[in-house]
Amino acid sequence: MTSKLSSIVCCFAAVCFIISCKKDPPTEPKGDITGNVIVYDSTGTALTDHSGVIVTIDSLGLKDTTDASGSYNFSEVAAGTYNFSYSKAGYGTYRIIGKLHAGGTQATELPDADVGQIYYGPPVDYVTYMGFGSPDNHQIYPYAVFLAPMQVPTAFVLYFGIHGASKTDFVTSTRDYLPTNDYPTEYFNFNMEISPSIIYGDTMLLNANLITFSLAFDNPRDIHYVDETGRFIYPCTSPILGSFSLSPSTFSPPGGGRQRINTMSN
Repeated sequence: MTSKLSSIVCCFAAVCFIISCKKDPPTEPKGDITGNVIVYDSTGTALTDHSGVIVTIDSLGLKDTTDASGSYNFSEVAAGTYNFSYSKAGYGTYRIIGKLHAGGTQATELPDADVGQIYYGPPVDYVTYMGFGSPDNHQIYPYAVFLAPMQVPTAFVLYFGIHGASKTDFVTSTRDYLPTNDYPTEYFNFNMEISPSIIYGDTMLLNANLITFSLAFDNPRDIHYVDETGRFIYPCTSPILGSFSLSPSTFSPPGGGRQRINTMSN
């Protein structure tokens, strides 16, 4: 009986020893993440003080605030792939998407982030379009009239949407920069034709009943990033100034010729 009890005790002890010797599951290595932010005013000029930008690791909710030099730091962050957001009141929210952080003793250094002040500009009277050329080969341009002179240099973003005027729900966009302006209360630029190749190169636009074109001021410095869906995002734009809608069939095919009538619907 004693021998049998001893065997049971020994077996139990052996099991406990085996369990205690099991290794803890491996953990992701941790390491620091550092970076720098450059802050620009509404004319696109870099400021001397880059402080006050809140930097967030989106999925973790970790935050740090830049100092006057624009520096920030996250300590002991587990390895992974992260998105980062950069925000400051009155400025556009910049993002860095899908940055790999390996962890370890070598800190991950992020590329510089640009944060630009939003230019709200003078009140707008109206936004519409102007067309030139023949019925078989015409050009269409956005046009805006303001109630007071706009600052120069300035820039505009034109959003292409199919669900109304929106800076978040849009298909694509295009940007125009004005270093000077001979008509400070008007926006019109022969370099800003709404390119037919954009319309005909995107099935969502081409198959829409109407395309809504929405105009907004942008920071003169070309600040942008590519989001998770591959769209170019211009984070420093003002609220939408105004919009107009046109059928895809309004646009001549690239290279001219008779306009293509689209019979499909979205």
